[in-house]
Amino acid sequence: MAGLLATKDPTFDDRGQRIPHKGSKVRRVIPAPEGSLAADLARGRTDIKFFALRFLGIKLHPGQARFAIAATMLLGYGPAYLDVLLASGNRAGKTLALAIVIFHHTFYKFGTKPPTPGDPVDLQRWIASPYNWYHIGFEGKVANLVHKDLTLILNGSHPAQTDPAGSRGCPLVKELGAIVEWDRKELGEYPWVRIHQAFGGGEIHFRHTNEKAKALLGLDMNGISFDEAAFELYLVDIRSEVLHLRRLATGGPIYWVSTGTEGYNAFADLWNEGDPENPYRQVRTLSLRMSTRDNIGYGITQEAFDSLIATLDPRLIPQNIDGHFIEAMDAYFYSPSVEAMFDRDIPTEAAPIGNHRYVQGVDPGISSDATASVTLDYTQRPFTGVRHAKRAGRQSLPSVVNMVREGHLLYSQPAPVVEDGPLAGTYCTTNIDSTGMGGKMFKQEFSIIRPLREYDFAGTKSKKLELLSDLKSAIDRGDIKLPWWPTLRRQLLGYKLDDKKIDTDELMALALAVKYALRNPSNPVENPTFSYFG
Repeated sequence: MAGLLATKDPTFDDRGQRIPHKGSKVRRVIPAPEGSLAADLARGRTDIKFFALRFLGIKLHPGQARFAIAATMLLGYGPAYLDVLLASGNRAGKTLALAIVIFHHTFYKFGTKPPTPGDPVDLQRWIASPYNWYHIGFEGKVANLVHKDLTLILNGSHPAQTDPAGSRGCPLVKELGAIVEWDRKELGEYPWVRIHQAFGGGEIHFRHTNEKAKALLGLDMNGISFDEAAFELYLVDIRSEVLHLRRLATGGPIYWVSTGTEGYNAFADLWNEGDPENPYRQVRTLSLRMSTRDNIGYGITQEAFDSLIATLDPRLIPQNIDGHFIEAMDAYFYSPSVEAMFDRDIPTEAAPIGNHRYVQGVDPGISSDATASVTLDYTQRPFTGVRHAKRAGRQSLPSVVNMVREGHLLYSQPAPVVEDGPLAGTYCTTNIDSTGMGGKMFKQEFSIIRPLREYDFAGTKSKKLELLSDLKSAIDRGDIKLPWWPTLRRQLLGYKLDDKKIDTDELMALALAVKYALRNPSNPVENPTFSYFG
């Protein structure tokens, strides 16, 4: 303890380099860069293409450069884009691009205020500030692919590596020495890359998302990258409940990178948030594509590419080569019809209108299953969505019943009597799925809601197929218009008849509402004329 109390404040020389105390043991002395080297390091902070070629010996191809430049754009000292999404073709070089961006950000502590040149005190402030980047994959071996690329780069043995003179090697290590440590494991398990304290001491950690990424809770992250995000089953939950909050104190970016997987999924929805062609996109979110064609002449040859294309299903080329999202072969609903059903100009919740008729479809959940309800105004076609509610996680029976009853009462208003005559009221019917234990459990509690209808398709597939077929036909005919309800849209686009392990609660609530609306039109044909010959 006496030794700790006797420790003096650190001192610095006129170049800002720390002067060790007398008697202290110095394991390694890192000389401060000077002259053209110092100027090149300063330029590399804002010019990542230059940094990659000058200090890592790698020339970025056009697709990699677009991603890297977008990732290093600044708004003040912080990132211009809080989320950058990259949909990539196979063998397009996305892992290498991600490795370079992550190392660049950690080396320069991207997103923090850089030190003032010639100010030793401010330099110490920058050196002492922690910087932790977390690279994540849905499995540990996926996250470790970036670590493997970084190891090859720093060893000077990556296939894409040549320094400006044309020789293999890593110029950064050649000129500055062993300033990066990559051969140790954090907690004895996870790969770990650490930069020497004299150069900021930034660290790169590699993790997986097992157990919905609960192991990442409580950590402060200066930046996050997620590789192969399209294959993460719980991407929405992990994003909203874990990763967003990990960068709350730092304002750091998240980079979502993935090749596509057949069908529309959460990653496709997330990519849509930053699509430059989306007029409603998030301002600080940017989505990009990287084609395998960009990598011709860099990581693959024209001959190899042509051979690959010749044997590839043409339907898969937009996804596997050019980074587009395509409809799954076994998708139940036709995606253009689903997309046409959603209208962003419709308010996400509408007040009841006198003399209108409404139906609330409910898929009740038990235990930790979600309960979802969708309310339609079916006074005339197309039916219009007016309310959407969902309660997920462990639920109490009264809270679920109250949620459904609230939606029912909102659109079931009796007409008040006034001196000049009655005002127009509204009328709502609730249609619940009573299949299985969940519906049976709630049936008695729901009896306080009137009028109440139930639909039980237990024991046979035909009734469920009939319900889905009615919904599909109504969507294809354009009989439904809905506000922008992204989770319902994703369930419709991703639905397959083999629906195990996929969310269907909102979809089934919509199907129940449509079923009732089709069978009980509020504006039937008056005085119909029947003819034997039609």
